Amino acid sequence: MKSDFIIIGAGIAGASAAYELAGEGKVILLERESWLAYHSTGRSAAVFMETYGNKTVRGLTRGSSDFYLNPPEGFSEVPLFHSRGALFLATEEQNDLIHQQFEEMKNDIDSLEFIKSEEIKKLVPIMNNDLFKAGIYESSAKDLDAHEIHQGYIRGLNEKGGKLVMNCEVHSINQKNGVWYVSTTAGEFNAPIIINAAGAWADEIASLAGVRKIGLEAKKRTVMYIDMDEYNISKWPYVGDISETFYFKPDAGKLFFSPCDEIPITPCDAKPNDLDVAIAINTVEIATDLEVKSVDHSMAGLRSFVADRAPVVGQDAENPNFFWLVGQGGYGFQTAPALARCCHALVTGGQFPMDLEKLGVDPQSLSPNRISLERS
Repeated sequence: MKSDFIIIGAGIAGASAAYELAGEGKVILLERESWLAYHSTGRSAAVFMETYGNKTVRGLTRGSSDFYLNPPEGFSEVPLFHSRGALFLATEEQNDLIHQQFEEMKNDIDSLEFIKSEEIKKLVPIMNNDLFKAGIYESSAKDLDAHEIHQGYIRGLNEKGGKLVMNCEVHSINQKNGVWYVSTTAGEFNAPIIINAAGAWADEIASLAGVRKIGLEAKKRTVMYIDMDEYNISKWPYVGDISETFYFKPDAGKLFFSPCDEIPITPCDAKPNDLDVAIAINTVEIATDLEVKSVDHSMAGLRSFVADRAPVVGQDAENPNFFWLVGQGGYGFQTAPALARCCHALVTGGQFPMDLEKLGVDPQSLSPNRISLERS
């Protein structure tokens, strides 16, 4: 099957890029699994927070806001978000650090507020006030509808004439006379340009194509659901600490909690183990006044990063027809619209989005060439 662009990986990164590129030519989006959002995309907390991530990530997040507030006509028949708020906490020992972070971000985020321990307790009555003495509250943070956003991109791709192919595991990738030939369980596909959006498996895809690896590291994160029958938690914000040792948020009447673990792992269908869950329970009991008597259920997901924890988007240093769209870590949904626009500009040679440059995001800050690469 011939096309202009082959995108490998139909998670939120690949789906959003496919949507943006479909207006430029024929796009084929390849997905290894038998259903969408099986890995990281389907296991995301999907919170939109302008305070979360490094400077590049925060710029990409702000550059994605308008898409979620005012999606393209026909993208979705329902809102893509609802208000949540986000609270980041600090101990007494972290007082200088949280003040520094607040000063760095307050001019960029209108909704930011510095709060003390008594106000923390009003927002989230279960917090351990002996531990947490101050917080940064981002009232404009939102819960994103991960399923609707992902499906909106896929619907838009189809409407623009693109094609999604499921059950499509890549076996080999070869380049001949400027054309990539991708052999898969669903047949052979060819195009002059490949966009590698394979998440934690992206280095494996690069090796198949004879392209040197980018140095991705997959990390497993555990989450669990806790019954909260005695509390009305629907209005609670997302809560985390500035050291990233935990976060939680309300989800369907339960508390969605993670100890923010980052366990290096070979890319796989991630599963929690008993120790992971025990650590999560201990963490929530330290951070709050809760005594966890039972866990409704638990799961794990993969987050993949390069060393500086910013996404990698752009042309490979040695093969200009191989493009990277990887390393989103835990920021996939909140940055997807902006990253997809970056990918479109870099793949087509168009003007890099000026609004993103004003937010401190430029091709160099995303380029794979900023990373010290090792040959596969």
